[in-house]
Amino acid sequence: MRTPPDLPLPLRGRAFTVHEARSLGVGRERLRRSDVVAPIPGVRVPVGVRLGPSPAPDEAPWDRARRVHLVAARHEAARLPSSAAFSHITAAAAHDFPMRMSRYSARVHVTAPSDSARRVRRGLIVHPIARDLRRVTQVDGLTVTHPIDTWCALSAIVTLDELVAIGDYLVKRENPMATMDQLNAAVHGSAGRHGAKVLREALALVRPRTDSSKETEIRLHLVRGGLPEPAINLVIHDRAGRRIRRGDMVYEDYKVLVEYDGEQHRTDSDQYDKDADHVERMTHAGWLVVRFRKNHARNPSLVVGRVRAALRAHGYPGAPPLLPFTNGFRRDEGAGSDQNRS
Repeated sequence: MRTPPDLPLPLRGRAFTVHEARSLGVGRERLRRSDVVAPIPGVRVPVGVRLGPSPAPDEAPWDRARRVHLVAARHEAARLPSSAAFSHITAAAAHDFPMRMSRYSARVHVTAPSDSARRVRRGLIVHPIARDLRRVTQVDGLTVTHPIDTWCALSAIVTLDELVAIGDYLVKRENPMATMDQLNAAVHGSAGRHGAKVLREALALVRPRTDSSKETEIRLHLVRGGLPEPAINLVIHDRAGRRIRRGDMVYEDYKVLVEYDGEQHRTDSDQYDKDADHVERMTHAGWLVVRFRKNHARNPSLVVGRVRAALRAHGYPGAPPLLPFTNGFRRDEGAGSDQNRS
């Protein structure tokens, strides 16, 4: 069999549309050759072209779901009109928001103003543009809705706890994407839209300067369990006033520190040694340290029980009865709903 001619240079290394190829003189027969695949109708990708990062050896299910989802978005981007942008779950994946992508439909979300762009396509959910102009930004070559607008749009889809975790992520301690004032303004501007009520609930629980979504998860367990809310990322000192470390969740009045140990605490020996030194210094300074790992964070009763015991050991008078744990789900909507909503 004769070797097929090379594709024109503008089509190499990316997804492209059949229309683009035809405009460059590539015939239909060339696009049917085995060195070109058709992931979706009207789009072609040269064999061997990787549209995204390689999978990690220990890739978690939600990380795989995010990676696969963004590859599907890159396929769709080839035929997306310039007036449209990726939004909702897809924009959240592009912004690397802390959410379990595997819990939601694999369909790509797009926001577009025109009726022609809102045609129903397999694997695609298209939302009408909001009444005000949406802000867009570029993330790794994809046109996506602004992080704050994406957070607001997700209020119609994700759980309350995920919405809080994403809000915390937007105003995190290092490299924040937004300020609390900007989140307040966005929530105020979303009044009357679907999801506005849960968005207000989430805003009331968002705290700036957090470091991880697991810290957010533990903090919400503590508050729902009737315990006082801890201070976030407070610097802890010894009896002589010397700085020991910055604590994740701090009950300063009772000298109780609540910590979430991520994977780096297990895999990085230097970090492990440093943590051990800090705990020893804090113990000498009269502090109790309560540490949780990933599996602990999934058990609200365990989290609340251990922290309550530590607080009581240091003089906390008690706590009101536990509130029911709901895992952040709203009673009127199931998690993962991805109906066509704006």
